[in-house]
Amino acid sequence: MSFAATSAEALRRGACPSLPAPMETGDGMLARLALTEALTPAQAAGLAALARECGNGILEVTARGKLQVRGLGAAGATRLAEGVGALGIVMREGLGIETSALAGRDPAGVFDPRPLAAALAQAAAAAGLATRLAPKVSVGIDGGGVLGLAGRDLDIAVSPAGAEFRIEAAGLTLGRTPAPVPAVLALLERLAAFGPRARMRDLAAAEGVGALGEGLQPAEPRDAAPGEPVGRHKLAAGWALGIGLPFGQIEANVLEGLAGTAGRLGATFIEPAGGRALLIGALDDDAAAGLTEWTRTAGLIVDAGDPLRRVEACPGAPACGAARFATRGLARELAGLAKGRSVHVSGCVKGCAHPGRAGLTIVGLDEGGGIVIEGTPRDVPVRIVRFDELASAVRGFLENSRG
Repeated sequence: MSFAATSAEALRRGACPSLPAPMETGDGMLARLALTEALTPAQAAGLAALARECGNGILEVTARGKLQVRGLGAAGATRLAEGVGALGIVMREGLGIETSALAGRDPAGVFDPRPLAAALAQAAAAAGLATRLAPKVSVGIDGGGVLGLAGRDLDIAVSPAGAEFRIEAAGLTLGRTPAPVPAVLALLERLAAFGPRARMRDLAAAEGVGALGEGLQPAEPRDAAPGEPVGRHKLAAGWALGIGLPFGQIEANVLEGLAGTAGRLGATFIEPAGGRALLIGALDDDAAAGLTEWTRTAGLIVDAGDPLRRVEACPGAPACGAARFATRGLARELAGLAKGRSVHVSGCVKGCAHPGRAGLTIVGLDEGGGIVIEGTPRDVPVRIVRFDELASAVRGFLENSRG
């Protein structure tokens, strides 16, 4: 598929993989686990062992905080599902509803979003919405706090607006209401009626903010700055330590060691977090310092200013069958040269690792590596070079750039 021939159909990223329905990739099948609650250290260690026994030993945390296991065969996928159940890990089903990784634990939060998320999930299930909506449709219930959902790419978002709730659609503020569940359900019904593959951005473009916000009171937009999960986060008692995973991946033996160390230091939860991170708590000062040092030695990210936090990269070839080149090596090479510029290295035009804009995007095309400035993998590149020349070309651009 050439860049010029790229169609809207080819840009669709399709259905989401799940534990009962894993997705075929270049390195086997991929299963995504939507957790209903945080893992205990023992569950995290057990899941790591399952990833090694059933797959290729690589686990991932996505940009939205979902946990994935890679490299599964048909038999391994079945054993993984059985093993997850045996560990007592409960999977969420139905409509994708997101809350902060610190939901209910963040003393800076305005409200605990979990009861509202549960009420919405129950109402959506009763209406059969999940089967009538596009698989990737997502709703965020943002209770505020240090790790709120601001800046997250959501179809619908609910956030605090004084004593009421702000409703957003595709990032656009529609208004506020004291009853968010009926308002969200009404929007989802309109979206389902618009088409089974439609996203809220499609509906907003067709109908406009005014029509979608009918019946809501005016509301001010919220701060769109996303929270940074890496680092220490104060809890009501102790700390949650946010640990970044380079490109969202962690090997099974490292996760086992991390979980074991966290458990010995008194941690009771390990929570996958948006931004490809793990939150571990609750820890006292000494335990947080000890786990930070262990994590740094293991090659994980404990500093929010680490250059790798500014670089996004998909698994690339050969792990992904759609990728045109190997991405991770190039991404690591460029991290130290980015000079604060956000960089996205995408194996193909789908842009799975980072669908939004980046200061610099490198995308795999049939003709070679495309270089896109201030755009996405779907935008027209300013230059296309052969893959064997890509590293030097991008390195030269970053070294000469003042952006």
